[in-house]
Amino acid sequence: MGVPAETGTLAQKSFFSVECVVQEDVVQTMQEGQTIKHEVYGLGVVTSSDQERTAVDFDDHGPKLFVTSIMTAELIGEAPATPPKTKRRRKASTAAKAAKKAAAAAAAGRS
Repeated sequence: MGVPAETGTLAQKSFFSVECVVQEDVVQTMQEGQTIKHEVYGLGVVTSSDQERTAVDFDDHGPKLFVTSIMTAELIGEAPATPPKTKRRRKASTAAKAAKKAAAAAAAGRS
């Protein structure tokens, strides 16, 4: 006797592979300097944005980092023609700290 036709077909079906086509979602990045309104943090300015992360400096809550693909915010203002440069504070030198302490001590001594 021969092999039943069903067995051969069943064996063939187990070797088929299914190909899945994965499409990447297009993530829209924001421009540096755009003003946004976030539902939790309020008003802020975008400091940097790429496909993965968006950094925003909020007025009341300081800088925050978000995942760009799931971030939700309302666009309030367009980015300026030239993005604002971020200003960094310098740490006071030890000499400046000593002079400030001496001035405070002198002022306290006079009172």
